[in-house]
Amino acid sequence: MAKKSALNFIDLSRRFIQSIATKQKYRVSEKDFTRSRKLTFATMALCMIKLLKQNLQVELTSYFSDINRHKVNEQMSVTSSAFVQSRKKIKPDMFYDLSKIVSDDFYQDNDENVKLYKGHRLLSVDGSAINLPVNKATKEAYGTYNNQNITNDVVLGRVSIMYDLLNEIVLDGILCNHSIGEVPLSREHIKNAKESDIIIMDRAYPSFESIYEMQKRNIQFIYRCRSNFSNQANKFYESKQKEAVIEITPAQTGPFKDLPYTKDATILVRMLRIKLSSGEIEILMTSLLDNKTYPYTDFKELYFKRWGIETYYNRFKNIIGVENFSGTSDQFIQQEFNCALYMSNMQSILTKDAQEEADEKYLNRKYEYKINTSLSLCFIRNKLVKLFTSQKENEELMQELKTLFVVNVVPIRPNRTFIRDHDKYRTRTKPKQFNNRRYVL
Repeated sequence: MAKKSALNFIDLSRRFIQSIATKQKYRVSEKDFTRSRKLTFATMALCMIKLLKQNLQVELTSYFSDINRHKVNEQMSVTSSAFVQSRKKIKPDMFYDLSKIVSDDFYQDNDENVKLYKGHRLLSVDGSAINLPVNKATKEAYGTYNNQNITNDVVLGRVSIMYDLLNEIVLDGILCNHSIGEVPLSREHIKNAKESDIIIMDRAYPSFESIYEMQKRNIQFIYRCRSNFSNQANKFYESKQKEAVIEITPAQTGPFKDLPYTKDATILVRMLRIKLSSGEIEILMTSLLDNKTYPYTDFKELYFKRWGIETYYNRFKNIIGVENFSGTSDQFIQQEFNCALYMSNMQSILTKDAQEEADEKYLNRKYEYKINTSLSLCFIRNKLVKLFTSQKENEELMQELKTLFVVNVVPIRPNRTFIRDHDKYRTRTKPKQFNNRRYVL
C-alpha cells in the first residue's frame, strides 16, 4: 500500500510552474517572459493560484513580502498595472492543466489515501450558473439574462463539473456560455472517466446516447430517472415493482446517420424504486445489474452521496469565491476559474491527513467533526507562497498547517433539514461589480 504526502503535490505543482517547457507552452507569444523581470512566468503563476480576492496592490504587496521575508533590507514592489499587463501573456489552460496534473497524480500509487466504493471511484456530474462581471466583452462571450421582472441585465456563465464524491477531487471543470446545455457538457466530462468508475447523475442527464457511450467504455452509472424517460421506464413505474432489469431503446425519431447505434439498439439497465423519508418515490436507473454485489439496499445511500457535489458548489462559490473575479476579460475570468479548481483540489489534499487525525482526536465526542473549510482555505492561502518557495521549512510549515486544521473543526449534525424557499432569489437585484473596487481588508 502506497501513500503520498501532501508535500508531494506541492513539489509536483512547483516543478510544473517552474518548468521551461511549461512557460514555452502556455505563454501567449514566443516573445513573452524572455527578459529577466520581477514578474517572471513562475512568479505570475504562483501569485494567481493563491487566489486574488483582495485589492490587487494589497495582494501583490503581501506576495512579495512573503518572497522577500529573509531579505530584511530589501523591498520589492510591483504595480497592479504591471501585473495586469503580465497576466495577459498567460493562457488560461495552464491553470486547468495544473489542476488536472494534480488530480491525476492523486490516484497513482496512493492507495492508502484514495477512497473507493467496492473498488469503484464514485463520481458525479452536475452543472450550475455563476455570475460574471458585466461589460461589453463578457456580454459578447456569455450573453445577458434577466429575471421575469427584468430588474437588471446580468451575465451568467454555465459551470459543469465532474467530481469525486469520496475523495472531494475535481476531475474536470468547464466554464462556458450559459446557452450550452448541461447534457452535452456531461458527455465531455465522461471522456475523463475511467473503466469501472460509477457516475451518479440527477434526472436532467439520462440519455440513450450517454448510456451507450458509457457502456462501450465499461463505465457504470446511476441516474435519477423520470418516469417518462421512456415507455419501458414508465411501465416499470406503473408496475409498482421494487426493482427490475429492463431493455431501453433510443427515444429519438430523427435520423441515426451520425450516431454509433441504430434505432434497433437496446441496452439492459436495472430500475429501482426508492421510497424517501418524505414519502416521495424516487426512480433510479443503473448499469449495476448484479443484485448480489450491489444489493437493492445500497442504492438509497449511494444516490444520496450525490449531494456531495451540491456541497462542493457551495464551497466553490461561497468559500473559494469563484464569482469574486479580479479581472473582467474572458481570458482573466477563465484564468481565475481554473485557479479556483486547482485550489479546491489542493485544499482537499492538504487537509486529508488532518481530517484523519481529527477523526481520532474527537472520536469520543457526541458528533463527528470535520475540518473547517473556510478557515483551512485561509490558512493555506497565508502559507502557500512559503510552501512553494522554501524547501527547507516545508515539513515544519505543513505541521503548522495540520495543527491549525485539527484545532479548527466544526461538528457534523446529521438529519438536519431546512425549508427551501425557491422564490428567495427570484427578484433579487445583484449588486454591480465595479472594475476598480476590490476589498482591501
